[in-house]
Amino acid sequence: MDKNLRDGASRLSKFLDARGANAPVPPADVLARTITYADVQAYPDYFILGPGQAVASTTDCGHGYNLTDGCPNCGTDD
Repeated sequence: MDKNLRDGASRLSKFLDARGANAPVPPADVLARTITYADVQAYPDYFILGPGQAVASTTDCGHGYNLTDGCPNCGTDD
């Protein structure tokens, strides 16, 4: 792999790791129930990059996809 590409990938990885580690935690009522597409949209750093990723990646959106997948139906009513 090209050194510049490798260095860029390393910097991006560190940036995303820090963003997830510093993600705002959703309110307790959100964490106490099954999360939804709207929750992931409201707290993307927490549910995509941070500690909520494990839950979001195993929670069905209602259309047969996990909340971290690209569901073609979620968000169409926005």
